[in-house]
Amino acid sequence: MPLVRIACFGDSLTEGYGLHPEQALPAVLERLLCERGASVRCLNFGVSGDTASDGLARIRQVLDAKPDVAVLAFGANDCFMGEPVETVRSTLARIIETFLRHSVTVLLVGISATLAPDDAYRNDFDAIFASLAHQFGLDLFPDILAPYFGDPELTLLDGLHPSASGVEAMARALLPQVERLARTAAS
Repeated sequence: MPLVRIACFGDSLTEGYGLHPEQALPAVLERLLCERGASVRCLNFGVSGDTASDGLARIRQVLDAKPDVAVLAFGANDCFMGEPVETVRSTLARIIETFLRHSVTVLLVGISATLAPDDAYRNDFDAIFASLAHQFGLDLFPDILAPYFGDPELTLLDGLHPSASGVEAMARALLPQVERLARTAAS
């Protein structure tokens, strides 16, 4: 199997906030995929605090790494800052369009607006990811928080970011979809 380059592109949940680099999501995904016989290199393009707009501003850096697959995981900070839903949606659409134009397969990773105080905003925000996945025909992992959020054993002391065990739970949840996309990219 030829080497598949996977760009993990997102915010602190991708970067591995508060953890050692080998405990960050890209490193854990790479380890799990290699254990399953895949020939992959997972690149960490996570930056703590980044919004979708910040991601769009640095997409050239990701493309320069020549990824085959992108695990696109923005939204947590957009939601936290109350960014307008349509702005988040259109910015993510531009990122997706850019990847697709460069023949990069995208796994869109959603995030639930669990902490948003307003029900209407939460509902509108939560709909972004399924809508984009449908529009672009992408694989969707619906909620990056689901594997760990709310479990004190899987979070750091801030109650928001995953601990090393929380990242392991996220990576194992993402693994089937990432593995399938990596194998498709390799063939």
